[in-house]
Amino acid sequence: MSSLIELLTFGAIQFSVVRQGEVRVIEKRGKFIRIAPPGVAVLFALWGWGEKIGRFQISSLKRGSDGKVEVVSRGLTEVIPTRMQVDDYPKESVITRDNATVFIDAVVYYRIVDAHKAVYEVQDYVSALQKLVQSALRDECGKYELDSLLTSRDQINTRLRLVLDEATDPWGIKVDRVEIKDIDLGQFGQILAEQRAAETRRRTDITEAEGKKRAAILRAEGQAESSITAAKGEKEATILRAEASKASAILNAEAQAEALLKMRQAEARGLQLLTQVFANNDSSQDVLRMIQLQQASEVGRALANGQATKLILPGDVASLFGMAERFLDRKEA
Repeated sequence: MSSLIELLTFGAIQFSVVRQGEVRVIEKRGKFIRIAPPGVAVLFALWGWGEKIGRFQISSLKRGSDGKVEVVSRGLTEVIPTRMQVDDYPKESVITRDNATVFIDAVVYYRIVDAHKAVYEVQDYVSALQKLVQSALRDECGKYELDSLLTSRDQINTRLRLVLDEATDPWGIKVDRVEIKDIDLGQFGQILAEQRAAETRRRTDITEAEGKKRAAILRAEGQAESSITAAKGEKEATILRAEASKASAILNAEAQAEALLKMRQAEARGLQLLTQVFANNDSSQDVLRMIQLQQASEVGRALANGQATKLILPGDVASLFGMAERFLDRKEA
């Protein structure tokens, strides 16, 4: 259909199909006219003196067979992509704050938001962005020392995105994301590995020493607690034995006292009964003296058996014997 219309108009009107995710720049005698969105674009060509699609120098990044990324010229192109583009930039030599040389490559995600600025404000936005990424990497990563550079990727990525987005805004480019893909330490990698190995050994030695120290402290505390517990147990056992001995002595003393009391009560009761039996009898006193003599005789027998070492007799023992003779004479009469 488009070819028929071009034929009928003798080429005065031309048609161009723009794919989704792309735009075309329409020019007239080298002057910008409009941006052709996706779809069918109608050009009033007027036999080469009217509108036509502009052609621009736009490069591309490609990875060679040796793995290196290079900027390759594509020549003049009519297509201006508006979809998200991902460029993997080659490694750049960066000198850190502590004078260590490392090689860093980055990946940049960006898209064209204004095709007019992208082709007219900069000659080759792909090549220009590549140079800008190189400069931003060197400036931003050079602010860090080697150790902090390896642990601050998120912070560096955020800072690079802000710097690149601000720098490319006049070009109609929106930088959405920047990622540092790899940090090649070169000769410093071996040095850093040796430092980390030494630091790991040092931490291991410290941890082992602290473990031994803690174990020794725990053993000493355990022995001290064990000694204290044993001493407390011995003390409590000694107190219990003393209390038991004391209680036993008290019980024995109470038993002896009670037995002695009962014996004295029995003797008193016996004397009371004898007194009642011999009441109003002249011989009652003589009977009592005879009982005393009997007790003295029992003491003598105990002395003879070796159960006593002393014998105590009343001072009037002669009168006792005389009283015994009178009692016997009276009994015979």
